[in-house]
Amino acid sequence: MTHRRFMFHGTGAWARLMVTVATQRYSVRQVATAVMGLVDTEDDWDGPAYCLAHFYPIEFMEGSQLINELTAWNGQEAFDLLSLPMPKEGEEESNKQQRGRGIVESCLSRSFGFKLAHGLILRVNKVTFGSLWQDNPGSDIVPGTYANWLRHGIANWNQNNVPGRVTLPLLPPTKVGRLLA
Repeated sequence: MTHRRFMFHGTGAWARLMVTVATQRYSVRQVATAVMGLVDTEDDWDGPAYCLAHFYPIEFMEGSQLINELTAWNGQEAFDLLSLPMPKEGEEESNKQQRGRGIVESCLSRSFGFKLAHGLILRVNKVTFGSLWQDNPGSDIVPGTYANWLRHGIANWNQNNVPGRVTLPLLPPTKVGRLLA
């Protein structure tokens, strides 16, 4: 699996927006990390143990980005495959239709949620699966397509199994004592 890193430079509105978003996310992450890593015997708080006992971590890519994983982050390909009509009774399923069916079956059986990107990511990746659905209203509910089957499944079906929990180790505290001391 490859990961892309994007750098944002400049003095325009886009750069200011990215600084604002990054600052907000960083602040939230810092506070959450401080509380989760804190052991405060005076308040009977053990953040690492609490997180290990009460959080249900799932594998991120499979849990929220499976469509992108199955299409190598090619939004146009995902859109095209799910826009295909499903074969009528007695018809052979083409290779592309098999891929469309595979995406739907995988998402409905293995993935816990979907993140259809059509926000800030469009500044760096012009075509995403989510943006194509947004730009083509109703394309996700065309009767007889894999997209319609996916939407129907998301709205009406429950998985037989909850996705597996990622096993994490108990981490040592990042701070012992009072949070603000």
